[in-house]
Amino acid sequence: MVRAAFVFMVLLVAGCDDGNRADSRTLDVEDEDFRQGQNFYKTGEVRKALECYLKVIDKRKGAAESNLEAGRMYLELQDPLPAIYHFNQYIRMKPTSEQSNLVRQLIKTAEKQFMQQLPGRPMEPDALGGSDLNAKLRNLQVENEKLKRELADYNRTQKALVLPAKTTSEKTPDSPKVTEDGKAARFRQYTVAKGDTLSSIARKTYGEANPTRISAIYNANRDKMTSVNSLPKIGTVILLPE
Repeated sequence: MVRAAFVFMVLLVAGCDDGNRADSRTLDVEDEDFRQGQNFYKTGEVRKALECYLKVIDKRKGAAESNLEAGRMYLELQDPLPAIYHFNQYIRMKPTSEQSNLVRQLIKTAEKQFMQQLPGRPMEPDALGGSDLNAKLRNLQVENEKLKRELADYNRTQKALVLPAKTTSEKTPDSPKVTEDGKAARFRQYTVAKGDTLSSIARKTYGEANPTRISAIYNANRDKMTSVNSLPKIGTVILLPE
């Protein structure tokens, strides 16, 4: 572990050498979230720093340096599996960079950390071959992606099961509303057209547009209107008291 800590400290120093290694950096280091992540890390806020680096990865393709920093944050948070994933992403994007060998050492450190976290620690970290461990890690990543896809499919299925809203072309059955004297009210149906207002509808229906008629139409359609001035959208079927 002393050797792993030494490798980690070397990478920290190498990551700060902006002047000498600027040519090996990708444009993600210029991202505002990347810089914010560096500021959070300097103040010891590792989780907030990690969130910033992950934002850059989501926004940019080829964000090699952000993957490297995310791996470092996960390693500090004792979460080796995502650390290994992000370190491997860096190696994939920049296999010949000056830091690639150091990143490979960090991968080995994360692998040992993962083995030490296993219940019971059935074997020492070096007892399992590196290739076997990598295979197990890849299987875990594949299983994780499979679960994500299954969850997404399930969510889509649940959305499809939601009953569609009633279209405006469907006829609305007569409502069992009553008049002020307690008698059952009778209604006719009317489909809202372009340019309609409650006044124009009342005039076309009753031959007059006095406040009583307008109020009657509004009261019969309170489930579709919030005020006498909020006529439903074109194509909506409303009720007109007879």
